[in-house]
Amino acid sequence: MMKSMIALIGVLLTPLFIHAQAIEFSGYGGYMLSGKAEYYRGEVDVKNTGVWGLTLGYDMGNGTQVQFLYTNSSADSETVDYDAILYPYHNLTLKMENFHIGVEKSLGGDEVIRPYGVFGLGLTSYAPQEQGYETRVFFSMGLGAGVKIFPTEKIGFKMQARMFMPLLFDGVGIYCASGSGCGGGSSFAVPIVHGEFSGGIIFRLEK
Repeated sequence: MMKSMIALIGVLLTPLFIHAQAIEFSGYGGYMLSGKAEYYRGEVDVKNTGVWGLTLGYDMGNGTQVQFLYTNSSADSETVDYDAILYPYHNLTLKMENFHIGVEKSLGGDEVIRPYGVFGLGLTSYAPQEQGYETRVFFSMGLGAGVKIFPTEKIGFKMQARMFMPLLFDGVGIYCASGSGCGGGSSFAVPIVHGEFSGGIIFRLEK
């Protein structure tokens, strides 16, 4: 999934390269805070874990940057199915990926210190690593803020806080077991929020 999503987004972003005033590439690492989502028939608890990510941004002028974001984390999860009689508890490792296209906006500052805010939309994937479970993909939204520090013209650093919000858990839970239904099923929408705190390095190329 990762390769196909990156290829598709790459095709969509390629025209921006022609008009971009600068290009920024960054890699970062940090910590992801998740939490518990309660459902009509159960609940799922996604544990906190480490996270890493990549961004590719195109400066369009006026402090505005169009950005592609990819994040990857792997977290333990505990699910309780209230309707299950024999085996109500499930312990799974979830691989979580975010694929977002968004807009980053400068919030002032100068050439060295540049605070910013960011908003994105895209997809969030939950892939259980155990056999017999299906990957679930949801539309999601992301919000964040941070600061970039550029001690040189082409290399900088950033610190940021973000949150990712799947827009809808649509009654099929975070994961589904093949042939036996879905964990934490619900008849109504239940959101879960992932909070990220991270830092990394930036490479900037002026055109």
